[in-house]
Amino acid sequence: MDLLKRFAQGELGLGRTEAFSDGVFAIVVTLLVLELKVPALHDRSSTGELGRQLVDLLPKFLSWLISFIIVCKFWLNHHHLLTFARHATYGMIWLNSIFLMGQSFIPFPTALMGEYPMNMLAVSLFGAVMAVNTLLFIALQSYILRNLLKPEMFGAVVPHLARKSFVGVISYLLGVAATFFDVRIAFVLYALTPLFFVTPPQPRTVNS
Repeated sequence: MDLLKRFAQGELGLGRTEAFSDGVFAIVVTLLVLELKVPALHDRSSTGELGRQLVDLLPKFLSWLISFIIVCKFWLNHHHLLTFARHATYGMIWLNSIFLMGQSFIPFPTALMGEYPMNMLAVSLFGAVMAVNTLLFIALQSYILRNLLKPEMFGAVVPHLARKSFVGVISYLLGVAATFFDVRIAFVLYALTPLFFVTPPQPRTVNS
């Protein structure tokens, strides 16, 4: 219990938390693109060979694109979420760090899915990692809204936000399930899922 009380302590500024988070996000999107390597050609002047090599790289391009959009979606919603917090506690810092740890792992399943796009395990691992990342974001979001919400932001919180956030978790897990039938369905679900939260949810305004 003493440990839990210690996590609730601290009135730290948000500036360094935001800067550290932005740095991690920047590194993650940089690591994603490093998997797109220029193909090696036997005949450097052959346009046909280069064309075939580029076609072979399409799964990697698609994996990179999906992950880039997902990471940007996480960054935008994370940036929006921190505007609700009065300050940071030790508990929030650690939840945020665990969330960023999940983000830093994204390049691995992205590379795996791009390298083995027809492998059920590789494609399902991608969805599982994204579902876990979404759960970590929900945990951080719930902590901030329950414990650190600015008084003036009460009216800006979307009702049942945590419940609505599980749409992403369910969609990614449906992608995992789809790999048992056709991995191409999983790719489609992974590409569509971030569109649900491409901008942070906004409360409905009631016209008087």
